Amino acid sequence: MSQAFKRSKIASAIVMILSVAIAIIIWFRDRDHHVIVPIIASTLMLGIGYFSSRVLGNVLASMENTRYLGYLHMELDPEKFLAHYEGLPNRMKGSDAAVCRSYLADGYAAAGRFDEAIQTLSPEPPADNLPVQGLYASNRAGYYLGKGDAQGAAEAIAALEEVIDACRLQKAELANNLTVSLKIHKQHLNCLTGKSVNTGWLEDAFKSAQYNLRRLEIARILAMAALRDGDSAAAKKQLSFLRKNGEKTWYKKWADRQV
Repeated sequence: MSQAFKRSKIASAIVMILSVAIAIIIWFRDRDHHVIVPIIASTLMLGIGYFSSRVLGNVLASMENTRYLGYLHMELDPEKFLAHYEGLPNRMKGSDAAVCRSYLADGYAAAGRFDEAIQTLSPEPPADNLPVQGLYASNRAGYYLGKGDAQGAAEAIAALEEVIDACRLQKAELANNLTVSLKIHKQHLNCLTGKSVNTGWLEDAFKSAQYNLRRLEIARILAMAALRDGDSAAAKKQLSFLRKNGEKTWYKKWADRQV
């Protein structure tokens, strides 16, 4: 991940350059000793420098990544997040790239750009990477639901159920976490397709939600259900929450259109 962020790349390079310089100084300092002495000392210095540069680069990359994610999850400003994050997954490899694509896709979705969010979740992660498989399936379900595509959502929900089943024996905690997302998506799909919505369970899920975007997602489902069922008091409550807390996400824009 460190190679994806400019600050971490610069910091890593500086540490490595300093390490090389110190190794050269050590070589000249010990040149009067047996040749094995400067070789060992310089090699150790280069090894320490290499690992230090990697550690520092990764720490700074993690800090940068957290700062950018703060634009999305704390400031709720998806366009600001996208301005910094677009292109980052292409600079990464393996699971880092896969996870960062999910972050980027969340940014598109929070801006209401659901087709771009769905396209971002490509290519598929390896079949044996169940955490990312589950993350992608859950995200896709949410994006299809956000754009009102019930068929696409149903297919993504089915894929999510398969991942959960595969996780139950070996990754029980992951299965439990994904199951919460699954239940929310199913309630959302019920709302879209005219079926009964368990608003009591959704209200409990709202209270226990740890992320702002998840709370906004649940509030929108509750607002949709209330509007559909003619419950003006409940609709007003949820729409007020979305307008007050939606900041620059599409949730606020959606709530503003519900007149």
